[in-house]
Order: sequence, then structure tokens, then C-alpha cells
Amino acid sequence: MLSNPSAWCGVALSLGAGALGLGLLFVVISKSAAGLLLGASLFGGLMLVFVLIGGTIDLYGGFRVHCLLTNYGVRSLSGKGARAAASTSLVGGILTGSLTGMAAGELARSEQNVFIPYGEVLKVKVSTRRQYILVKGPWGQKPVGLSCTSEDFPRILQLLQERCSSAQFVGAAPSAGCSRWIPHPESIMGYR
Repeated sequence: MLSNPSAWCGVALSLGAGALGLGLLFVVISKSAAGLLLGASLFGGLMLVFVLIGGTIDLYGGFRVHCLLTNYGVRSLSGKGARAAASTSLVGGILTGSLTGMAAGELARSEQNVFIPYGEVLKVKVSTRRQYILVKGPWGQKPVGLSCTSEDFPRILQLLQERCSSAQFVGAAPSAGCSRWIPHPESIMGYR
């Protein structure tokens, strides 16, 4: 979890925005710049909690996800750690009477088995540098992320380009079967 740049970006943006908003609110209320210091310390404390939780998750094996490319579509199955965390959240919410905790656990449990038929794939984002493919289906459906080895990456990308002919591919080099290709900004600017 701690080696995932997407997790860091999401947490930093969400916690940073909240801490900045609270800091500005404290500045307005107290009419002192000390409110920004309070917001910065809040952000630092929450990031420390994220590092501790992420380190614990990584130390105990992380949340393994198995991804399958079948004859019909892309499937994602959560591992034992993700199932245990979802069940713990659900049971904790029930025991404490927290509707939010129960809903979070139930939502996590509902997203443990995701299937996107090839015909419903709308967009495929490709990061060649990270050997990562994100397959997005219709609105409201959880996307499936495929972390590939360097040997499997070209084969999986080619298979998706053949089977998802109506999907928009972002960041992948065009192939013969891919008519809707949009270059990734990194490839436009020459970064690799």
C-alpha cells in the first residue's frame, strides 16, 4: 500500500484539502496565522496515521487482488485480507451501532467481486512505465486495475485491444485493432 503512488496521491489530496480548509477557517476565526500551523500539524498527524496503517497492512501481506481475463470479460477477486477488513468494518459498525461503519463494510464487501464484460469496457488507461492497466466500465462500476509483469504486459494489452474494440485507450501505443487511441500526456511531453 505504501508503494502505491495512487494511494499516496489520493490520501495527500483528501487530507491536505481538509487540513488546509480547517487551517484557513482557524485563521479567519482567530485572526492569527497560528491557524495554518494547526492545519499543518493536523495534516502531518493524519499522514502519520496513514503511514502506520499502511505499514501494518503491507507488513501483514497487504490486500491481495486476483485479476482474471476470461473469455467474457475482466474479473477482479479480492484476497483474504480485503475480505477480513470489510467484514471487520461491518461487524464493528454493527457492534458500535454506527450506520456509517456498517455501510462502509457492506460497500467494501460488495466490491470484492468485480466483473466487466469486454463489450462494456469504455476506457482503458495504460501506464507502460509502471506496467499497469486500468480497465473502466460503465459509470458507477468499480474499475479493475491490472498490475502486470514485463513479460505479460504486451500480451494483456494486445488482448484488451482486440476484445475491447469500442473502448478508448489512453496512454497505449496504437495497434492495428485500436481505432480510438489517445496518447498519454507523458508520451506527448517526451517523458518515459
